[in-house]
This record gives sequence, structure tokens and C-alpha cells, in this order.
Amino acid sequence: MNNNDNTRKQMIDDEIGYFFGFSRGSYGEVLGDMSRTRVNSCLTSSVPLAEFWQPANLDKIGKMFSEHLPNFNPVCALKFFEFPTDALFDGERVGRPSMTDIMVLDAGVKVAIEGKMTEYVRFADKTIREWLEEMPSSTDIMLRRRVLRAWISYIHNAGCSGLADYAEFMKSCMDVSYQFLHRTASACNKAGKGTDSTPVLVYQLFFDAADAVHIEKLQAFKADLRRWAVALKLQNMKFLVVSVPVVNMDEVKRRFNGWHGEIFDAMRNQTIYMFDFDAITVETVVSDKATGNA
Repeated sequence: MNNNDNTRKQMIDDEIGYFFGFSRGSYGEVLGDMSRTRVNSCLTSSVPLAEFWQPANLDKIGKMFSEHLPNFNPVCALKFFEFPTDALFDGERVGRPSMTDIMVLDAGVKVAIEGKMTEYVRFADKTIREWLEEMPSSTDIMLRRRVLRAWISYIHNAGCSGLADYAEFMKSCMDVSYQFLHRTASACNKAGKGTDSTPVLVYQLFFDAADAVHIEKLQAFKADLRRWAVALKLQNMKFLVVSVPVVNMDEVKRRFNGWHGEIFDAMRNQTIYMFDFDAITVETVVSDKATGNA
């Protein structure tokens, strides 16, 4: 299979709501900015995620989500790549911002998308307990506890957790992924209760359709996601898991082994990843009518 046809992607320079930093709004600008980001390999999840969310796929993406987000229009929506959410505690910025892979803003929804591919195969997510215990001093631990308070307050303020208070969070959620916590908080910040925007958290999981081990790891990670949602007692929001089969993983490894950020430049003119849209699944873990039980 050879997709190196030098065919420029459709609508790559149209200003239709693609953002990475301060740009006019074209997908081509996003690829240019992403080429300057840190990319470990061609298998880093930001690569298939950028390929998937290209303009030519937006109609398909809208149909993919139609049952779960009936009024969602990804063509008209604003799509911010590497979207920062600051952790604010008592009005003070604490810790590092949470960088959502793609934040999509449309009428009535705020959609935080986290992409994964080989990450969940190679290593486990760091838990909140592990994140706290890696700090060398009590002062550092207290700072991180303030960061946790910031994230959980975003979720509480949106009305999206059934946890009674911070004490219950500290008792029940230490084995939740720290990244999952702040991704959820990013979706909930300035959304939910008291706003006209429903928080939506999407984990978009790419997998090698020809690799049984990869598929097994995918299922295990989805079980973790469900468990973390239950521990946080998520409610009054949507949490969707999208599983996307990659059908040319071996070709990607062969053609782009050793490539880093420059792979996004190549993506302007050729197809890197190919997906089986007919086999994509979208699963509801939490719905906006849920009571905290996934």
C-alpha cells in the first residue's frame, strides 16, 4: 500500500475553526505549529489524532457522534489543539496547566478530547496517589494538594460529581489516574451547572486492527476509564470512549520510523494513518442524565 501521492489535503487552508495557538483558523496552520512540538515517534497519539480530525473527515465525525451529541456540528465548531486549562486555587494559578489534545467548542457543548494509541499499551497511567508521593517535601505535597483542590472544584462547580466533598475525594479517588482527573476538570471548567454548555469528555483510543495484544490492552484501558469515572461519581456530563481501528499500522512503522515533528509537514500532502470508519465504536460511560453510576 502506497499513499505517498502528494495530493494536498482538502480544505487544508480554509479558515473553518482549527486552532493551535494564535492562528487564523486553518488546519494547515495547525499542522505547521504541531510540526514544532515534541513528538517522540510516528506512533505518538497526536499524529493519528491530527490525521483523524482533518477537514475531509468532519462530516463523518459528525455522523459518528450524532447519536450521542445530536446537535454537534464539528464543521462549524471551534477546534483548539493543545488547549490549556489553568489550575486556579483561591484565584492563584497553581501547578502546570492541563493540556487537552483537542478542545472543541460548539453550541451547547464543550468537548475535551484525549487521544491515546500506544500509550496505554506501554505503560499505566500515574495515579493520584503516585503523583502525590513522588514529591520530596511536605511543602511540595501541600502545593499538589492545592492543585487537586483546583481540579476537583472545577468538576464540583459544574455539578458533575456526586462526591460529597474534598475529604471524600481524598478517601475514594487515590487510585484514579491523575491525568484523567485534570482532563475531566478541563471539560467541566466554565461549563455545566449555571451555563448553557454541557461538559463532554471524549477518550479517543486508536488501535492496530491487526494486533490482538493491542486490542486486549485497549479493552483493559477502557475498563480502567470506567472504574475511574465511578470513583469520581461523574454525573450530569457526557463521557464517551471512541475506539478507532487503524488499518495500516505496519505501513506507518515502515515508512515513518524515526520521524518526529516533521511528520505533520508530510501530513499536508499525504495520508499517514488510515482508519476503518465503519468499525469505529462510540460507547457511553457517563451520560448527562447519569446519577454517578457508569
